[in-house]
Amino acid sequence: MVNPMIIILVIGIISAVFGALLIFAPEAILKAERQANRLFMTDTIFLKNRIPIGIGLLSASAFLGYTYAAKPLNEIIFLVTAVLAGVFGLLLLVSPNTILQAERHANKLYMTDAFFLRNRVVIGVGLLASSAFMVWTYFSFS
Repeated sequence: MVNPMIIILVIGIISAVFGALLIFAPEAILKAERQANRLFMTDTIFLKNRIPIGIGLLSASAFLGYTYAAKPLNEIIFLVTAVLAGVFGLLLLVSPNTILQAERHANKLYMTDAFFLRNRVVIGVGLLASSAFMVWTYFSFS
């Protein structure tokens, strides 16, 4: 079985990479997004693989909930993440059209690319801070 602390470390490293890219090379993220959009449509992939993705999200939700349920209240963000992953996983399994409708509605209300580019430094710093916390957690408790 994989050590949960290794998972936290890997997520922390990935967060650091994306945080640094948002701050120092936002054009790289936009280029990767455009390339990914040409390669495949995510709606189709999510619908085709909704059961494994849903089960994976439910597993991640259970892992996060189990890991942080007994911790102090300062780690409530991880519990909220666990609940959100669980809800999204259940919707993928039970009602995938609900997710598609919500996505289309959100796209009409708000363009995320403009938001991320406008707030890229704040989001990047947030990702780097969360990464530092996860890496610190790994080294403190392993």
